[in-house]
Amino acid sequence: MNPLGIFSLVVGLVMGYYVFTTTDLLSFGSFRGFGSGPLATGPGRGAEVENPQPVSRGFFGFGAAPSAEPQAAPRPGESPLKGKVRIADVHRSGISPHEEYVTIRYGGGLFGFSQSSGEPPVDVTGWRVASRRTIGTIPRAYNIPEIDSVEQDVMLPPGGELIVVTGTPSYQSNFRENNCVGYLNEFHSFTPSLSNSCADANPDRGRLLNRGFNGACIETIEDVATCRMPKGPFQAGVIGRECIDYLNQNLSYAGCVKNFRDRGNFLGNAWRVSLKLSAKMFDPLHDRAVLRDQNGLLVDEFEY
Repeated sequence: MNPLGIFSLVVGLVMGYYVFTTTDLLSFGSFRGFGSGPLATGPGRGAEVENPQPVSRGFFGFGAAPSAEPQAAPRPGESPLKGKVRIADVHRSGISPHEEYVTIRYGGGLFGFSQSSGEPPVDVTGWRVASRRTIGTIPRAYNIPEIDSVEQDVMLPPGGELIVVTGTPSYQSNFRENNCVGYLNEFHSFTPSLSNSCADANPDRGRLLNRGFNGACIETIEDVATCRMPKGPFQAGVIGRECIDYLNQNLSYAGCVKNFRDRGNFLGNAWRVSLKLSAKMFDPLHDRAVLRDQNGLLVDEFEY
């Protein structure tokens, strides 16, 4: 390529980069780019309404996270956590309050800090979620549901999220997700949906053989659906009494927790709580979502 051609190519690349990094990608139709702000989902002019908070995109949309930028001193009435903890979205579809929820995130992902950032967890119990209609207070929750006897404050880790349901869901306990909660799907429905993946899926066949289980027993164990309790009756004369004991003692939520709770990645970064309000909190068309800390200081807000 001649020198003039090389010069033209360089100029074109520079101009393209400038246009890309200075243009709001979200203005092109319904494209939702990396680093987009919180969304309100549901009826209205569109399925989603973009929160107008500014977002730094940087080179090809992968700029520094808002949380990685120097934090300005909070103004009067603002929480020190403003800009770190955000309302990620308001799901206001459906007619029932148990179908409506707010997602709150503490940094996280490509555009925020993660657990390895060194930031301490944030206690969000007692914080308030509000619309123009009403206010709800974030309650305490079980660290390991169905196992712990006492609720504790919701400690949101860096990179974690909290789902706050307006109404009373099918499963009424507030809880932290873990690698066994998929078992709760067998008897309850969740909005938003709960993962159906459990730590005891795909049992180690070698370990089953080492326990002396016969082929029929191993087939029975492997045929049990993920995150579901085994369905009997089972014939002891075919699979063995020890095999039946194994099924009853291990393939359940309690058995999964017993076997995997000591693993480092057992506890998840997501919590779920419900405000148990009798009516929906947010206007389906236009409203203001506000998050305040336990001192009443503003953490985040946006209008749609």
